[in-house]
Amino acid sequence: MTDERGRKDWEKSEATRYRRPRRPVEVRRRNRWKQGLRLGLRALVGLAAVTGGVVGAYSVYQSAAAAEVFRLGSLEDIAVMANQHVETSTVRERFREDVDRPVFSISLAQRRRALEEIPWVETAAVQRVFPDRLRVHIRERTPVAYLRHGSRLWLVDRYGVLLAPPEGVSYSFPVLSGLSQDLPQPERQARVEQYLQFVEALDRDGKKYSSQISEIDLSAPENLRAGVPEASGVVYLLFGHDRYQEKYETYLEHRSLWQQGGETVRAVDLRYRGQIVLNPELAAGGSR
Repeated sequence: MTDERGRKDWEKSEATRYRRPRRPVEVRRRNRWKQGLRLGLRALVGLAAVTGGVVGAYSVYQSAAAAEVFRLGSLEDIAVMANQHVETSTVRERFREDVDRPVFSISLAQRRRALEEIPWVETAAVQRVFPDRLRVHIRERTPVAYLRHGSRLWLVDRYGVLLAPPEGVSYSFPVLSGLSQDLPQPERQARVEQYLQFVEALDRDGKKYSSQISEIDLSAPENLRAGVPEASGVVYLLFGHDRYQEKYETYLEHRSLWQQGGETVRAVDLRYRGQIVLNPELAAGGSR
């Protein structure tokens, strides 16, 4: 009993001897004012660096602006590319106020918008060619038809934009009417789109019927009217707004009947399935 008690006392004394003494946990408290001061100094250094950069850049800009090597010397220093109908002088004139200015100070976006106000220009791109030149790329509008407007013939593109016919150039287009410049641009574009659909339908399967059409009236979009030259004069065909090729072939199949009979035909209404109406404007329910 005594030996056992002695052994336990010895183990307890040994455990106490090797046990780490408990120490209170030290809590380190940061000084918030020091941290704020540190951040403030960093912000001041960053601001000073930015300010220095801006001042340096402005000084470089001022020096470059004063240097003759960067100045646009004349309008002839502007190269104009891909223009066919737009005169080079007309393009260059849009840069008149930029002569003797540094090329890097010219607003390319403003000049591009000014160029796209020229009727024949569909889109334009302006590039700086350092040290002292500019390059302009032009994409011109593509005419798709003639347009009778007043006493003049104009050209018109797929967006309904009227174009003055260039000198020395001719096109084999039909003449449109019913497309006044007073119409809103979206309406003009919609009517030209109807004309293009009409031509595409007539030419489907390689038949090229559109080459036989001389005039197209778009004043009533729900009833497209087209003129076909015949020996006795122009015959006007009323197509409605669909099945254009089918209706035109109906006209071709039957025109010999009244031509052989010597009947004078000035208009043919093709809007009704299974029948055609001759000279519909002469009287209601005219010849069938």
